[in-house]
Amino acid sequence: MNLSLLNPLNYYYLFLIFSAAGILVSFLGLILKKLKNNFVFSNILYMAASLTAVSFSVIAFFKGGNLLSRVLYLGSFFPAGGVVLKFDALSNFFILFIFAIFFYISLYQIRYVKKLGSGINAALFAFLYGVMLVSVYFVIIAFNGFVFMIFWEIMAISSFFLVMTKHYIKGTKKAAFLMAVITEIGAMLIIFGLMVLYLYSNNFNLYALKDAVIPGYIKEIVFTLFLFGFGAKMGIVPLHIWLPEAHPASPSGVSGVLSGVLTSCGVYGIMRFGLYVLHPAGSALLIGTIILIVAAFTMFFGVLYMSQTHDIKVLLSYSTVDNMGLILTGLGASLYYKYYGLYGLSALALVASLYALINHAFFKSLLFMGAGNIEHETGSHNMDDFGGILKRMPVTGALIFIGVLAAAGIPPLNGFVSEWLNLEVVFLGFHISGVLPRILLFGVGSILALSSAVAISSYVKLYGLTFLGLPRSEEAKRAKEVPSSMNIALIIPALLSISLAGFMFLYTPVFSKAAELIYHINIGKNILHNYIFIPYYSSFSASSPVYLFFVSILLLSALYILYKVIIKPKKRFVDYAWTGGKNIINPHAQVSTLGFSNALRVMFNLVYKKGSRAEVQNKTSQHPYELKNPFPYSSYYHNSSGYGSYIFPLIEYYLYLPLIRFFEKISSVTTEVMQNGSLNLYIFYIFFVFAASFFIIVLIPV
Repeated sequence: MNLSLLNPLNYYYLFLIFSAAGILVSFLGLILKKLKNNFVFSNILYMAASLTAVSFSVIAFFKGGNLLSRVLYLGSFFPAGGVVLKFDALSNFFILFIFAIFFYISLYQIRYVKKLGSGINAALFAFLYGVMLVSVYFVIIAFNGFVFMIFWEIMAISSFFLVMTKHYIKGTKKAAFLMAVITEIGAMLIIFGLMVLYLYSNNFNLYALKDAVIPGYIKEIVFTLFLFGFGAKMGIVPLHIWLPEAHPASPSGVSGVLSGVLTSCGVYGIMRFGLYVLHPAGSALLIGTIILIVAAFTMFFGVLYMSQTHDIKVLLSYSTVDNMGLILTGLGASLYYKYYGLYGLSALALVASLYALINHAFFKSLLFMGAGNIEHETGSHNMDDFGGILKRMPVTGALIFIGVLAAAGIPPLNGFVSEWLNLEVVFLGFHISGVLPRILLFGVGSILALSSAVAISSYVKLYGLTFLGLPRSEEAKRAKEVPSSMNIALIIPALLSISLAGFMFLYTPVFSKAAELIYHINIGKNILHNYIFIPYYSSFSASSPVYLFFVSILLLSALYILYKVIIKPKKRFVDYAWTGGKNIINPHAQVSTLGFSNALRVMFNLVYKKGSRAEVQNKTSQHPYELKNPFPYSSYYHNSSGYGSYIFPLIEYYLYLPLIRFFEKISSVTTEVMQNGSLNLYIFYIFFVFAASFFIIVLIPV
């Protein structure tokens, strides 16, 4: 046995050993009730497994060469191409950051889940979490479409039950069911796309699928199936509705996995099966157009609904929708540039998309864990119940502040660099010769800029209402800092987010190698000069986020020294910032989520169609909200009376509720016709199915 550190099999077996051991410990905790600390031990083993996976990816990118192209062939008896596992630049890139997320979330939930008490089965939670961890690993390295779908479904099932963890809370089961329905619709689209490819290759091996000769129009159809199939997991519009339902229902560690891991797996699916396998060339213009249109709607609706919610986890879930639109923008632009022969720009656009993806994964998991810290102490994720938490939870407040700056795209952190780079990619579209593609690219760029501005407003609301001012509830008054292990888990993504901005030159070769696998061009040397990251076409813009990062730090430090040493301010009275420096008597007189977002509600009234809460209960209203609410966690619906407002759920009302009514009518009709209790009718059904099967199998020539 080769024990070399450069042997990928060693890391593969170590990952299996640690993860299997964690699953076994949690399983023993299920059947042996007296086994103590099984939850802690299993999570420590999951941390070891995650660290093993990340370590190999780091070594592979550092050493390069054959380590970025290792294939394992298992189970030669397996049909349809055999079990093939591949470690290449794309899979190693996703393993690198996804299992970094698994590492610190495993650490985080050791103490977080303990606070949930006896309402949940911790051993079952750890078992399902371990199953998800293993399934995600094989989703990323599986190089057979059939095997991929097996682990994709295992990942979906385990995530469904993890969302159901707090099943005792009203609405949780419905939220989990909604997630399952949407993601399974996506799975059916993926399977259908794979079956179409199988017809041209007679194989599910990705090598065979990639080399198959497929007509252009078939590629366009299959890519669209993959876009919406994997997009259901990403949360693209209109398949996004499960995110604002599942996140509030889930434990915060699970929310971090849903937003940082599962959505990233959806992006991986589009890149692996859409870009790598289909490698569209002549079809790239139409496919890129479809992606950019979906990206525009996803960013627009995601950020507008993000700005109106009062629930911190719903806000973060809509932020995820917005960020998925940003990632799709880079993918669509890359296909446009490929179609027009601008291969360097095509690779740069993909690098921008990958950079946005890894940024989102880190700062969003940080924010969901931060929301979990607040929930841990207050028992709520309603921002109107918070206030003044910064004085009671200063470490959590500081770490969330870093996440908020990153997520809002405030310079010089990584969120700003990500949005800046994607805007560069979009506006470099003037190199395209086609007029309509230019117009679409610049239009999407405008929506990207709009979404960035609205996102800043939403994150100001999140931080201001939560951490500043006076406490609005007794729980907020009693809040205290969480256990240190939970905050250590937040420190890791905070440091990673900072490093992605200030030391981007360390990550650029990784992004470039992943893009090279798809577009066969490495732009690392073109965009990396003296460890300073600049655009591919430096004549368009020579600004550098790395320069900006360090110059900003030096400037702020200089201003602070100037203020303290030269100006020497006199002692002054400092009080609650969010109340205008006044210690007001009634904390509920402070600005609320409703008041803070009112200007946007007026500005985008055509989309929001705002109204008073009284209309919700009024059965003569033009919007009959008296229908049973199928979206229990949605911030649009208010079932109580009192002062307030609602935001019209445009997509849910016009798309999903008619579908629900339609299927309810179909099911009632079919139930009456097909299940009427007649034995003769049931025998006829059996005969009919047998006859139809015989006709298809025997009589139709092949």
